[in-house]
Amino acid sequence: MKAKEYEAIVEDCRASGMTIREYSERNGISVQTLHTWIRRTRKRRGIKDDRKSYEEYRAIVLECKKSGQMAKDWCAAHEIRYTTYCDWAKKVNKKEGRAKIDGMCGIQRTLRERQPEPKVTANPTLCEIRR
Repeated sequence: MKAKEYEAIVEDCRASGMTIREYSERNGISVQTLHTWIRRTRKRRGIKDDRKSYEEYRAIVLECKKSGQMAKDWCAAHEIRYTTYCDWAKKVNKKEGRAKIDGMCGIQRTLRERQPEPKVTANPTLCEIRR
C-alpha cells in the first residue's frame, strides 16, 4: 500500500470520531497496522513522536512516589492514565530495582515474615473422620 493511501485511511480514522480499535474492527484493519500507519504519517509530516522517553517517565514515577499520595489519586490529579503509570513504574522498578527507587524517594519498606501455615495434625478434631 502506498503512503498516500494509508494517510487517507489515517485521516478518515481521525475524522470518524471512533477510537483506533473501533475503526480497525469496523474496517477490517489490524489495530497494530493502523498504529504503524499513524506513526508513519506523523513522521512524514515531521510531527515528533509523542511517546515519552525512559528518562521522562522515570521522572514521573519518582515525582509520584515522592508525593506521598496513592498512585491512583496522583495520576488523576495530573491527568495520567493509571494503567499507563503502572506500566512505567514496572519498567523503572525492573530496570533499576524497586529498593533503589524507593530509597531515592525516601520510602522504607519492611519485609514481613510469613507466618507458617498451621498443621492439620495440630488440631486433632480436624483429623477425625465421622462415620
